[in-house]
Amino acid sequence: MALNRRQWLAGAAVCSVAGMSTQVFAEPSVSLEQKIGQMLLMGFIGSSPETAGALRVAEHLSGRHIGGVLFLRHNVRSREGAEGSAALFREADPGAWMAIDQEGGLVQRLSRDLGYTWIPRASQIVEEYGLDGAERLYTIGAEELRAAGFNMNLAPVADVHEDGNAVIGRHGRAYGTDGEAISAYASRFIDAFNAHQVACVIKHFPGHGRSRGDSHDGFVDITATWSEAELDPFARLINSGHAKFIMGGHLTHQQLDPSGVPVTFSRPILTGILRDRMGYDGVIMTDDLDMGAIRSHYDQRSAVIRSIQAGNDVIMMSNSAAPNMDLPQQFVDWVMQAIEAGEIEEGWIEASYQRIRRAKARFALQ
Repeated sequence: MALNRRQWLAGAAVCSVAGMSTQVFAEPSVSLEQKIGQMLLMGFIGSSPETAGALRVAEHLSGRHIGGVLFLRHNVRSREGAEGSAALFREADPGAWMAIDQEGGLVQRLSRDLGYTWIPRASQIVEEYGLDGAERLYTIGAEELRAAGFNMNLAPVADVHEDGNAVIGRHGRAYGTDGEAISAYASRFIDAFNAHQVACVIKHFPGHGRSRGDSHDGFVDITATWSEAELDPFARLINSGHAKFIMGGHLTHQQLDPSGVPVTFSRPILTGILRDRMGYDGVIMTDDLDMGAIRSHYDQRSAVIRSIQAGNDVIMMSNSAAPNMDLPQQFVDWVMQAIEAGEIEEGWIEASYQRIRRAKARFALQ
């Protein structure tokens, strides 16, 4: 049975008095199940800390069953509700990720309607503000995001701009067409947020900007539209040390991976290209496995196992299409069963856990 907030806080206080650690990384040993749990970034249904969904998430965090919480638009109905939920979750686990989309422009969950500073879309930043203006705006955004209780921004976009693109170009979410310019603005974005202890997740590898479709709705085949130049912004951000988190897209590319599976499930792309060829050693994160591109073709267990097999470290599940309060336990069970069946190597879990642990140390979440 889910606890109400007062009961949950009372239980947390008892744990504190008993000398129990409030942070999984401070404990002398971490079980395999806890390491697997650290890989799950989970969403919830609820827009205030008093909702059943938020209270259950707090329980999962307190038990170290998940590594962080994803906030979507439906979780941010009011400033008080969003900040209150984040505060509740931080009480449960100060070492957890509090993740939200805060690019600017169309994609800004903490909006001016709720009293936050408006951050223009990427294309407007380039046209009207320049690099120095971008830094000033992003510094304001970073201060507000951290003050609101969040420590992970699912941004910036490192995709290239193309007018005909429905998901990036149409909304001005890209910084341009040149890799050097894109990486310059993305670097200012990352520097501003990192300075305020907010991690940034660069997206959407290997490039969504020239696609002809929206992966929220279904698979997007980029075989005929993608070019090698779309790797350039990612490569520059990796080489400059700005890339600590990279998100892959629900995109298919028959030449990069003839199997036809989306990048999310592609070991040749995520491990072969991103890690081995490009030398990336940070955290790889999936886009939401609840998006239509995945949900309409794969069951949740299969999506989770395939994501880990491909080389993803953090599995994002908004848990919104068919909300399941017991998802964390199922997630761990699926992965444990896959390890026992030889579908996943235990060493992959350990490697992902260590990458996540290093990232949390970088942002003082241990």
